[in-house]
Amino acid sequence: MRTELGRVPVLAHFTEGLLGLRTHGAVIHNLGLAGLPEERRNAALYALTLMLGYPTSTDQRTGRVAWDVRARPATEGGSRFTTFSERVGNADMHTDSSFYPMPEEQFVLYVVHAARCDGGKSLLVDGDDIYDTLQRTDEGRAAFDLLCTTPVPFRVPAVYAAGEETVEVHVAPVFGPVTRAASRYSVKPAPRFAMRWRYDSILKGLDARPDLATPALCDALALMNEVVEKGAVRFEEQLPDDTLMLVDNHHMLHGRTTYTDERRHLIRIRISDVPNAERIGPSGVARD
Repeated sequence: MRTELGRVPVLAHFTEGLLGLRTHGAVIHNLGLAGLPEERRNAALYALTLMLGYPTSTDQRTGRVAWDVRARPATEGGSRFTTFSERVGNADMHTDSSFYPMPEEQFVLYVVHAARCDGGKSLLVDGDDIYDTLQRTDEGRAAFDLLCTTPVPFRVPAVYAAGEETVEVHVAPVFGPVTRAASRYSVKPAPRFAMRWRYDSILKGLDARPDLATPALCDALALMNEVVEKGAVRFEEQLPDDTLMLVDNHHMLHGRTTYTDERRHLIRIRISDVPNAERIGPSGVARD
């Protein structure tokens, strides 16, 4: 299908332009999908992401590829671990699929309906800026070294787990080796590490795996969170309707400012560099 899509001039030209950008993130306004029926809009987004790699299913229960980022009705009970895409409010800085064995290398977010409450601004923080900030102090350098070598537990949110009451935890360092081929990076030199981060998932993972919650690790994680939330330089912009954001998920954190407009609606598609049949899924099994 990718070969056939490559024969569509507009799609081929647009994809070539995206791949040629020397950046870890890009924002494209006025994509041209506003007003399309949901099926046609999502099909167009799928075609675009297929040209960039291999779109993946978001969760192991439904197999959905195009994921709706919008508020959902609250469920009763306080034990369910919800994810940022299910509720209003802010989203702390994180990488997607941080709690899975093989986080996708890229993702796109498409704005169907931006918040009309002067909130919900998109945030990006580059891994290089996080590294530079940590390297300014002895404490930061020690934290970086520890987070490169120490396993950290990430709990899977309930909506992505095998069942609502299932507690799944994946253990991995925050900073790991680069897995993407150097040829996949337009940024030169290629990044020095691949990063996974989601502080709320880590805290719940430590609750499930208290044997890993050493004082040194907890201090390093708290410092990392301080840097990503307050210390590092960040991009902040209210993305209007019909805007596409492409992000390097291994080297860029993303989040959003708080908002109250429940009509806010984005579409997210995650993109892997390898075919789905070669990926290790959230429960440690290969998925087709």
